[in-house]
Amino acid sequence: IVHVVHPPEIDIGSPDANSALCRQAQMDAQRQLESLDTVVGTVPHRTWLREGEVSEVVEDLVRSQRIDLVVVGASGKSELKKFFLGSEAEAIVRKATCPVLMVGPHVSPTSCGGRLTQLLYATSLWEESHCGLQYAIRLAIQNKSELLLFHVVEQEEPKQSDHEWLREYRRILRDLLPESARDLLVEPVLRVEVAKNSTARILQVADEIGADLIVMDLHPEESWATHLGDKVYEIISCASCPVLTVRTKAEHDGWQE
Repeated sequence: IVHVVHPPEIDIGSPDANSALCRQAQMDAQRQLESLDTVVGTVPHRTWLREGEVSEVVEDLVRSQRIDLVVVGASGKSELKKFFLGSEAEAIVRKATCPVLMVGPHVSPTSCGGRLTQLLYATSLWEESHCGLQYAIRLAIQNKSELLLFHVVEQEEPKQSDHEWLREYRRILRDLLPESARDLLVEPVLRVEVAKNSTARILQVADEIGADLIVMDLHPEESWATHLGDKVYEIISCASCPVLTVRTKAEHDGWQE
C-alpha cells in the first residue's frame, strides 16, 4: 500500500513554516496509512509513504519490489477532458510496466471481492501481442469463469452484423486462443459486432453479460495506446466493473507472465 505526498510547488511562507507544513502532511498521511490496517486485516502487507510524483514512485516500487499488479482507484475528480478518470490514475496506467487494475468511480464497493464469474476481453485483433488474453484465460481458469472475446468493427453507418466478411474477423478472433484455453471449464464465447461507437458498445455488452472484469491490451508506443486509443479513458471511467490493462510484450521490461 503506497501513499505519495506531493512536494510543495511553491513556497508560501518562511522556510520554517514550509518545513512545518511538510511535516504535518507526512504525519497526516502516516495516520491515514495506519488506519488501513483494520481494512487489510490479516492479509500480509507492507506500506510505503513517499514524496514525489505518484506515477514515478509507483513505477520505482514496481521495479524494486517486483510488483506483479498495481491496483488504482479512480476517484473521478479530474477535468472533463480526462473523462473524469483522473490525471494521477492516467499517468500510472500509462507508465506502469506491469498490469494495472483500475477501479473506476462507477464500480460499486459491493461488486468487489467476489468470484469473477464473467470476464470480457475486448480487442482490436491487431495488437502486437495479446498478453491481456493470457491473463483473462488464467483468471477464467482459476475462477471457473465464463469468458467472452469481443471485437467491434466501427462504421459510421452500421450495417447488419451477419455479413459474410465478418466471418474472417471471427476466424482471427478464434485463432487468438492459445492452447491454455483448453483448460477452461466453459468454452469461450467469440463475438464480432458492427457499431458506430466501439467504446459505447463494449460498455453496453459488459453490462449485458454482467461482466466482473474487462481486460484490454495496452500498446506501449502511444500515451494511451490501447486498441481504443484515448477512448480507454471513457471505458475505465464509465465501466461498472474494474478494468485490467496489460501491456503488450514490447514493454514488459523483464517482468514475467
